[in-house]
Amino acid sequence: MNLLTLLQGILSLLSSAMLYPVMVLLIIFFVWIVITMGGFVSEYVGRRKKTGKQDPKEFIESFIVSSHKNVQQLMPQKTQEMPFCFREYYEELVDELTKDKGGREVRVEYLLQSKEQEMTKSLDTFRLMVRAGPALGLMGTIIPMGPALSALSQGDLEKLSNNIMIAFTTTVVGLAIGTTAYFLSTVKNRWIHEDIKNLEYYTECIMRNKE
Repeated sequence: MNLLTLLQGILSLLSSAMLYPVMVLLIIFFVWIVITMGGFVSEYVGRRKKTGKQDPKEFIESFIVSSHKNVQQLMPQKTQEMPFCFREYYEELVDELTKDKGGREVRVEYLLQSKEQEMTKSLDTFRLMVRAGPALGLMGTIIPMGPALSALSQGDLEKLSNNIMIAFTTTVVGLAIGTTAYFLSTVKNRWIHEDIKNLEYYTECIMRNKE
């Protein structure tokens, strides 16, 4: 056995061993996408309801007027009316405003940047799926082609059809994962940038109101 034959055998063995992990990952990612789609629809409905009741900019302005320079004592009912991204941030901001005035602006700016980073970090998984889905689908397509060509040369049609079926189905699932993740990431990215814009405006209004 020469070196080339040995290397080909090792690569063939490694390639065949990767087929099952690739198929398992595709199934896991597909289930994740389906679950994420459910959360996406729920968030979309919630945002539509909030936007239908009151525009975020109008809410911020009415919030500032109703607080009368005392955001720490805002009624709990009012906080429940806040848009989705404001509630947790409001509590953290109030905590910062109750502390010493020294370095307040720096602390609030750090809090705002931390919140923005936390919100954009949620897109990392979608970006991973956009690339990983089609990549795994391509691997699931190429890996069975070797055994399929071997089966074709031997006239084993059953083995050939099984490998071709695996190749096609993994391609479809991988592309479905990548396409869906790209759609979700695009819409989520727009939502996040809109939320960040509102948070910045909200923070600026609060800080001016406290001066």
